[in-house]
Amino acid sequence: MAPHEADAASVAATFEVLVRPWMDEMYRAAAAMVGEADARDVTQEALLDAWRGFTRIRDPERLRAWLHAIVANRARKHLRARRSRPRVVPILDWPEGTVDDRSTVLAERDRLDRAFELLPADLRIALALHYALDLSVPQVAAALSVPDGTVKSRIHAGVERLRAVLVAEDKL
Repeated sequence: MAPHEADAASVAATFEVLVRPWMDEMYRAAAAMVGEADARDVTQEALLDAWRGFTRIRDPERLRAWLHAIVANRARKHLRARRSRPRVVPILDWPEGTVDDRSTVLAERDRLDRAFELLPADLRIALALHYALDLSVPQVAAALSVPDGTVKSRIHAGVERLRAVLVAEDKL
């Protein structure tokens, strides 16, 4: 094996060991941002971007935030390219109970999906990272390379816009 082939194999093995634990979380983030239908494509594109930039990462402690940043950037590009809003299925547990209970959950899920679809990409991404992945404000800020205050502002604006849409819908 040539020296450069050994180096490439070593980098590939290291990449797999370090990134594999975060792949499911990357997919869940993509699904929360762009919807289940496009999550696999966004995740694969993000993994390819991560592979291409992997040798440039200097702080392994920031790997998770770096991967989230890549997914967020890919999701943003995807949303801009599509120009249509994806259907997003929030992560909810099914309640124990009757079919009527589940119908209510589905109706509320659909209602929230429609409101979520109206949000700009930056608000959607901040909400998805914070609520769907349960990342703290500093973790979201690190992933998006923005100050904590910007994340707080985006989360607040996103929640307020969702609330306004839902209240307006209730009045119809």
